[in-house]
Amino acid sequence: MFAGRAVHVPDAKGLRDLHTLLGSPGTDMPAVRLLDPEGGELVVAARRMGGDDVLDEEAKARYRHHLTLLDEEIDRATELGDDRRAAELDGERAALLEELRRAAGLGGRSRRLGDEAERARKTVTARIRDVLRKLDRAHPELAAHLRATVSTGSTCRYQPDTPITWRL
Repeated sequence: MFAGRAVHVPDAKGLRDLHTLLGSPGTDMPAVRLLDPEGGELVVAARRMGGDDVLDEEAKARYRHHLTLLDEEIDRATELGDDRRAAELDGERAALLEELRRAAGLGGRSRRLGDEAERARKTVTARIRDVLRKLDRAHPELAAHLRATVSTGSTCRYQPDTPITWRL
């Protein structure tokens, strides 16, 4: 019950995530634990380790070198008036830059292959957002409260301004 009103909503994984967070206010909860609550500490630790970079430093250096060569070839083709060749090289350069963008994560950091923690972050965040959208219709006050007090990410947390006693 919240704001003097109770609602019943169908069971959902996002509701279970919120149940866990509401039961431990002020506690950081790894998204990997919410994704697999029965997994135990070993599974949580293993999933938090992450995967290998999509591009290692050697691959990045080779891409940079190839981009430099492409820029030089584009300049040379332009100087010679070979617009067709310059356009071909420019297309290759654009495709290479797109591949580099796909391999880069937020803020240019390396994206990682097989990163369980990243998958858990995305999954748990999506599950909670889905429940909040449903609560917008069923109980808008509760949805607003949860949006203001629940943070999601690789670590999730329920942090109300004042203590609330929930009947969980």
